[in-house]
Amino acid sequence: MEALVGVLGALFAAALVVGMTVRAIRAPRGQRARSAFGPLMGAGETYQELHTGQRGLHDSVIEAIAEQEQRPSRTDADDEPPPG
Repeated sequence: MEALVGVLGALFAAALVVGMTVRAIRAPRGQRARSAFGPLMGAGETYQELHTGQRGLHDSVIEAIAEQEQRPSRTDADDEPPPG
C-alpha cells in the first residue's frame, strides 16, 4: 500500500513537471516563468484564502481599482478651469 502511494505521488509530481514545461514552451518569450508557474501561484493564493479567511492579492487589487474608478483623485479636478 505504501509503495502504491509513493508511485502515485511520483506520477503526480511528474505530471506537474510535464505540464509546467509544456506551458513554459508554449508561452511567448519574456513571459515563460509567469506562464509556467501561474497555476502554482494561483493554487497557493487559493490555499491562503481558505486557510486564513482573508482575500487574496488578486481580489484586493480588483477592489482597489474599482474604488479608484468610483471616487476621483485630487488631481482629476486640477484639469478643470475654476468656476466663475
